[in-house]
Amino acid sequence: MIKVDDLHALTPLRDAALSWSRTPFGKLTLLIFGLLILATTGFWFFESGPEGNARDAFGAFWWAVVTLTTVGYGDMVPATAGGKIMGVVVMVCGIGLVSTLTGNLASMLVEHKARKRKGLLKVNLTKHVIIVGWSDFGLELVQALRDNGVLGPGDTHLVLVNSLGTEERESLAQRLDMGERLHFVWGEVTQEATLLKARPDRASVVYLLSQTTDKPAKDADQESLYAALALRELAPQVPLYGEVALPENRKHLLRAGVNEILVHGQLTSLVLGLMGANPSMWTMLQEMLGMRGHNHMEFKPLTGDEKALDWGGLMARFREDGRLPLALCQMSRQLSLEDVLDDGSALDRFILELFESSGQETRIGDTGPRVLANPPDSEKLDQFDAVLFLKPGAAR
Repeated sequence: MIKVDDLHALTPLRDAALSWSRTPFGKLTLLIFGLLILATTGFWFFESGPEGNARDAFGAFWWAVVTLTTVGYGDMVPATAGGKIMGVVVMVCGIGLVSTLTGNLASMLVEHKARKRKGLLKVNLTKHVIIVGWSDFGLELVQALRDNGVLGPGDTHLVLVNSLGTEERESLAQRLDMGERLHFVWGEVTQEATLLKARPDRASVVYLLSQTTDKPAKDADQESLYAALALRELAPQVPLYGEVALPENRKHLLRAGVNEILVHGQLTSLVLGLMGANPSMWTMLQEMLGMRGHNHMEFKPLTGDEKALDWGGLMARFREDGRLPLALCQMSRQLSLEDVLDDGSALDRFILELFESSGQETRIGDTGPRVLANPPDSEKLDQFDAVLFLKPGAAR
């Protein structure tokens, strides 16, 4: 017995079928199927007698398909006058219908490719990398992702979400040279409908760039804040990293759910300060970060045996094969908005109200990893999860 709930479950399928049947392609397809049924029935009616050539119903259907598509194998031909008239009707109609169907199908494929190139389609990917927004540092970010294996030569896809023009996107695609692994989603990055097309809930990591190229710093940071709120609503568990133009806005994006934030130009200032103190410090950083070749730092989870050691014991074990431990890492814990928002701040109350009004969870990710650099030899490792170290041959 069919239940009412079962009928309700079929409603979306019924609506989709009705919508498809109203399209030119759907109408043409239904017309061809109707002609096939008519041709099969007519051929069987005229050719099923002793003078005809229809051996069974499937043979009649086979003749209808071969005749309609104008293939004409010749293995079955009508012998009666009625069958021949039916053949003439099917052939005349088939030439026009099949040609029109082929043209419509080709047009649909071309249109689909054009919409994909324009960034108007939803991507169907998992474990992909998303960059929301675009700035002068976008190309450097993609290159860094390649150098560090985030965008390796394998199957990892990159999705760029921005409002660049067609010519800019095509030029960018040529410069990145990623072929079918590069996808565009066009639209305003603050709009949830735009971000949804990139499927952030399935991504491995999302980067949020401050669009300071064509916007004032304050407006760019406000746009980043809205984009971060939308991303956290769509993908609360996916790592989200970004940048801000103004230092005072860093705390707002952190409260909106961004895991880590870099202030635009802040790192440059720190490096310049190091170079002023001693140029060799910057040279060492370049060597460690792979700016003079390959990245020499690596991350390794601690095994159960290694967690039973102290830092001195781990150092001795790593030095046996030339590795140099630098720091211990304690992985992050989950945070909610209530943990970090200030009740006395109007902006913080506004952010919390946005989440509550949409009915979304207020979990905003994690605290970020805790790193203990060069701990004492007596430091126990049971509270840590991983170690950062230099590969052999890093120092020169």
